[in-house]
Amino acid sequence: MGYIIGIDVGGSTTKIVGFDGSTMIHPLLVKASDQLASVYGAFGKFTDTNGISLSEIERVMITGVGSTFLSDKLYGVETE
Repeated sequence: MGYIIGIDVGGSTTKIVGFDGSTMIHPLLVKASDQLASVYGAFGKFTDTNGISLSEIERVMITGVGSTFLSDKLYGVETE
């Protein structure tokens, strides 16, 4: 089983958290006026900070007003 990442893309702040099984990985906040830049930046910073490779991610769940700016994949990872 891989990591499950949750991202809430708001108007000015993107919040991201991950789970490794039932263990929560410390959440991260990124502020940006561009939602698309914010989600990609938050995702990259979160994975780099926590040493998570894309191949270790099982799925990414995205919510919030900024989620409409995303296509069906984030760095090649399927999103729901």
